[in-house]
Amino acid sequence: MTTSALLVAFALTASPTPAAVGAERTPRENLLQGPARVVLRFLDAVRLAGPRGQLRAGAAAPARADQYAAATRLTAPRTREELLRREAAGEPHPLAFWREAARARVLESFQLLAVRRGPRATVIVTVEERHLDAATGGKRLSRSVSEYLVARAGGEWRVIDRREGGAFDAQAIAGYEGYWDEPAVAGR
Repeated sequence: MTTSALLVAFALTASPTPAAVGAERTPRENLLQGPARVVLRFLDAVRLAGPRGQLRAGAAAPARADQYAAATRLTAPRTREELLRREAAGEPHPLAFWREAARARVLESFQLLAVRRGPRATVIVTVEERHLDAATGGKRLSRSVSEYLVARAGGEWRVIDRREGGAFDAQAIAGYEGYWDEPAVAGR
């Protein structure tokens, strides 16, 4: 190889490529790999923790918060604090599936419907949930659509909250200040 060919080869490898010029921009993360996966893992843990067997209307199913520990570990630390606070006060929380199970409404299956980006580095995951319902003797499934708010907390994707039959919008999400790691602002 001649000296000029070596210089051309060096110049081509050392010159900035169009991708390197815009390197300040980070690639968008695949929402199915992180946010959707944590919701599906959360719901699978809820499903596995739920009581099994025949459901009867009016009969309490044996269900306790500690049986749902695998699911609770996938929630944000601030969400876990809120769950404990509400549990101590006897108040319902949308992520307290053990309360629903105690009323004989048990998550049987679920299906991912949609994933979208939300404000402030959040993600909203929409899921169809199918519950065994004691009102039908545990023979029929009731269906509902829930949205899950997901964000990075402590560097990992975590479930922040759930809205059964409802939707998360920018105003609602603003009320969760401090529940997750805020994204870095450019220029700081």
